Amino acid sequence: MSSRRRPLVIAHRGASGQLPENTLPAYELAIEMASDCIEIDLHRTRDGHLVITHDEELAGLGGEGEIADASLEEIRQLDAGRGERVPTLDEVLDRFGSRIPFNLELKRGMHAAYPGLEAQALAAVTSRGLMSETLFSSFYDPVLKELRALSHGARLALLLSRRFPDGWPERARALGAEALNPADVLVDEPLVQRAHDQGLAVYVFTVDQPERMQQLIDWGVDGVFTNHPDRLRALLGDAGS
Repeated sequence: MSSRRRPLVIAHRGASGQLPENTLPAYELAIEMASDCIEIDLHRTRDGHLVITHDEELAGLGGEGEIADASLEEIRQLDAGRGERVPTLDEVLDRFGSRIPFNLELKRGMHAAYPGLEAQALAAVTSRGLMSETLFSSFYDPVLKELRALSHGARLALLLSRRFPDGWPERARALGAEALNPADVLVDEPLVQRAHDQGLAVYVFTVDQPERMQQLIDWGVDGVFTNHPDRLRALLGDAGS
């Protein structure tokens, strides 16, 4: 991807600076703010449903334990914020999949990977004809490796954290990734250039300050994850790509 391309406005968990993250209203507002893409987080319930919330633990929703040990019905009874319920991937794709692309981040449980998560996510996207618009990302190389094994055409992005920042060129190459999604604290201009030299797009998370957004734009990043997509859109000065 060319570094000259105008960067994508990627709504981090929806327009989560204004509305509860990873909820249907936050996704609707992200679209109204002319976001180019929405990033969401996938987990798998005990009874095999893919649900969208950030943490693997239920404490942030007012519950106890972890998602892997809870049923969809049990999770539906919890509060995702302002009375909203935790949505499923099927619900989100049915409502928004034809309106905006998604970056699906595949998570892990507290103690182990979610069995079948990769295959289910691929099936949900494929059945709706959304593969070409969907980017699959993870911090965990085995998750991305499984996605690649299941689908030669899946679009993959390697998430890069402060805990494991090293070896990303080799890791991305081994996975057949098309993008690097690094934490903002790791990003400087040489990293952006090095990634572009490797043929990787660079999507930076999570940036809410306009001054830093502008610096990243000047460095030629390909997209920015933000809780405030309206701020980045205002800097770019257009109504979307």
